[in-house]
Amino acid sequence: MSRPVFAAGVLVAAVLAVVALAAPVGAADYSIPEGANTRCFECHAQPDLGTIEVEGETKSLTVTPEDVHGSIHARLDCTACHAGFQPREHMPEETAGWYQQAELEGCKDCHADQFGMYNQSFHGNLVMKEGSTDAPSCADCHGSHDIVSPSAPGFRESVPEMCGRCHGERTETYEDTYHGKTFGMGETTRAVCTDCHGHHRILPESDPDSWVSDRNVAKTCGKCHEHASEKFASFLVHVDVSSPRSSLSVWAMEFNHNLLIIGLFVVGGLHCFLYFYRGLREGIYLSGRRKH
Repeated sequence: MSRPVFAAGVLVAAVLAVVALAAPVGAADYSIPEGANTRCFECHAQPDLGTIEVEGETKSLTVTPEDVHGSIHARLDCTACHAGFQPREHMPEETAGWYQQAELEGCKDCHADQFGMYNQSFHGNLVMKEGSTDAPSCADCHGSHDIVSPSAPGFRESVPEMCGRCHGERTETYEDTYHGKTFGMGETTRAVCTDCHGHHRILPESDPDSWVSDRNVAKTCGKCHEHASEKFASFLVHVDVSSPRSSLSVWAMEFNHNLLIIGLFVVGGLHCFLYFYRGLREGIYLSGRRKH
């Protein structure tokens, strides 16, 4: 190879390297594939496309490229989840059962392991076997078009609020604990719902295989608290201090504590009132004696 040709090749390679380095980092990660998605966005990116009722909830039919920009599924075709749809005005046979397909079947195609665990969970049993429309499915926890990685800080920060949509009373009692208070102050490494109850295979406390069952709770605590014993793990969690039905002993302690505080202020306030009243009376009396 002649030197001029070799030099030209090196120059071209250098230019291409500079262009590649100058390109915005991560730009390729969020690019929308050509083809089916482009055709889908021609209609669904329109802001006035309308809404649809899904399981009693109003959802917008408008989906823009920006909606999936940060999703880990940004490079997938729309039909990867919405199987059987064609980029045209959809026929009734296409839209029949589409939500069930997109929320469950579409996820199972790629996430079979996670779906298998979900299918064995308390939530999965309600959805898959009892046909519940209230229990959460994949999209209820992970979102639909703006799905982020479960390892992303933003997802972890959303867990208490996400679980609180169905378990609001549990979220309130969680916020009363050390974990909840420190998490609310910005210590996002503290335990959240999924650290104790699990992720896809969430089971009720009464199930021996549950992470928070009497058999496993010490092991679950031990993931963060080294050498956690059964006595350590017996600490009462999710206790509503305002209700004796939640825990009679904790309610009684809270009641006595409040009674003590109220009594302290009442007795202290009465003492101060009588003290100042006495001073006022004695001051008036001495003032009257001086006049005589």
